[in-house]
Amino acid sequence: MKSIKNEFPWGTIEWLANDEVGNSRELSLARMTLPPGNATDTHIHANCEESIYVVRGEVECSIGQERVRMKAGGLSVVPKGAVHGIRNAGDAPAEIILSYSSAARAFELA
Repeated sequence: MKSIKNEFPWGTIEWLANDEVGNSRELSLARMTLPPGNATDTHIHANCEESIYVVRGEVECSIGQERVRMKAGGLSVVPKGAVHGIRNAGDAPAEIILSYSSAARAFELA
């Protein structure tokens, strides 16, 4: 399976499906690894919803003014255009599956 892995100061995202990987025209799918205490930049996807599914670990999602704490098996959906971010709230690496309702998701720092 072809994928694209991006390294960031806060963790990694491995893109499993999207237009850049070349295997989807309708959605994006990724696996994120977030070390303890690390957090993504706060950002917006103006053209799609995002779902955040926790595979292992514990995270806190900020979605607008709301804070949602989730453990393995937890799921949150971020509405299109909502300011959001993810922070590892546990003491072990978190693994998260991200899906987007667009194969070419827009990304903008908030």
